[in-house]
Amino acid sequence: MKLAFSNYVYEVASWPIEKTLASARRFGFTYTEFAPVGSVELSDMSAARRCEVIRIHKDHGLRSAQLLLVNVRPMVSSDASVRDKVLDYMKECCDFQLELGGRQVLVCGGCGLLRSDIPWERAWVNSTDTIRKLAEWGLEKGILVDLEIEPQVYFLLNSSAKAAKMVEDIDMPNVFINLDLGHFALNREAPSSIEKLKNRIIQIHLSDTEGLEHTNSILGTGCVDFRSYFTKAIDLGIEENCARVGEPCVAGIELGDRGKSVDDPERWLRESLKYLSIHLPEITLC
Repeated sequence: MKLAFSNYVYEVASWPIEKTLASARRFGFTYTEFAPVGSVELSDMSAARRCEVIRIHKDHGLRSAQLLLVNVRPMVSSDASVRDKVLDYMKECCDFQLELGGRQVLVCGGCGLLRSDIPWERAWVNSTDTIRKLAEWGLEKGILVDLEIEPQVYFLLNSSAKAAKMVEDIDMPNVFINLDLGHFALNREAPSSIEKLKNRIIQIHLSDTEGLEHTNSILGTGCVDFRSYFTKAIDLGIEENCARVGEPCVAGIELGDRGKSVDDPERWLRESLKYLSIHLPEITLC
């Protein structure tokens, strides 16, 4: 399994993308998990700037293993025009990911933010319908849609059981599950809970947390039992799943939170890499 670099913690620290991607290369990464936020928010980039970011990414020899679809919380809306706007945004992100040289996109935000004025069942139908439309549109393009399980109760997709049900309800061959190990720890879901997702796991997020709050801390400073979750994912065939769809098996390092300051993203990454080299040496940079 290979390690992937995320620009997110650098965006929290307000680094320009040029400096961020140069850092990824200095550390020796090949794969990235690209978060289009902050300085690389798609809606804020001109066509010329977008091409420049893609060029810089490729010039550093980087490959986008996953692109995060971050602005998706309204997909549960009862307003069809709002859902269509989210769908258009996700399609634009998919096109950007293809231009970066990758195929996987991650539906973040627990596939929708729950609202008190929308029944849970209706929110579920609205979200699954929107994601199904994305998967259908992306199928011929080779797009692989990953779903993220969030730990908070106010997100629609917040447990492994719901994730298994959502994959079943969407019923598309290009829809998969992303395992964020910090989220599983916050949800108090043991490694055995992954079993129900066995054939649909194709990527891991390595995030750490202090146990009661979603902190995306430096790896090794929180409570996550990385070894147990990682071993379970390997035993369940994550590498075989990736090979079946022609994708590298990747674990992305996810650090930083917009609500908290990051003094030096390279220090956060360096300390996380040191922890992984000791506790999960099977995950390598190249």
